[in-house]
Amino acid sequence: MRARLWILAAVVTFGTLVAMGTTSWTATSTLLLVDERGTPAADAYVRYYHAGQLINLVHPVTYVARGSVITRADADGRVTIPFRLQFRSPLPLSAPPSVFIADVFVPRLRNAFGPIAPQTMSRPGVFTVDERREHVTIFDVSQDPERWERSLGSLFDCIRSTVSRTGSRAPAAPDDTRTAAYARELIGHLRRDYASFLDKYGRSVRARPLAPEWQSERERQLWRERIDVQLAREPLWGPYVERMWRRNLKELDRLERSLE
Repeated sequence: MRARLWILAAVVTFGTLVAMGTTSWTATSTLLLVDERGTPAADAYVRYYHAGQLINLVHPVTYVARGSVITRADADGRVTIPFRLQFRSPLPLSAPPSVFIADVFVPRLRNAFGPIAPQTMSRPGVFTVDERREHVTIFDVSQDPERWERSLGSLFDCIRSTVSRTGSRAPAAPDDTRTAAYARELIGHLRRDYASFLDKYGRSVRARPLAPEWQSERERQLWRERIDVQLAREPLWGPYVERMWRRNLKELDRLERSLE
């Protein structure tokens, strides 16, 4: 009888330890988004997911505990990511997941960027972020064609990472109808922004961007020569963007159909 009690106690203890080691939670968090005048970015969209690290002695391996979720800012420009209880398998060994803010998009500022993570640094003319990564100031990039075109690419990647079931690190759950609805809205925004970009800058001459600072002087010189060849071939923004986006627009059609 005593042996049975010891066995039962051992089983209960082991089960408790397993439960404690595989159950965790992420606390409610908020992100405040404003424009450069301090006006709340009440029209902002934010994509996030939950991810953690598998315990691996060779190299870090990331796992996704919950796929992409798209949410909206409230009237004060605050995005609230709710509390979530997380359950994970005991094997392989893993650390608890945490929230990863992958993308931010503010339609009226024509600005899509990301991520907002512990190592994220401010990008002049695009956004600034405080040390706690809880307050983000977002700039209007529509006055700079290079920044705006880069924003278009970021918004496309946000949509594809949310909707695509293949090649995406953290696609949204199939039954997440709210995220699917927001993804459809983002597709509409991207189409309108793409058309607006061509209307405003299609006949504008492309300027040579700055060479990467981390390159040596010889590497920067070679980089400038390559860029100058490209600019001579496609001096205007319109033909360049239309060529670069031909495949993206076809994929956008496919992604939109998958949401029907």
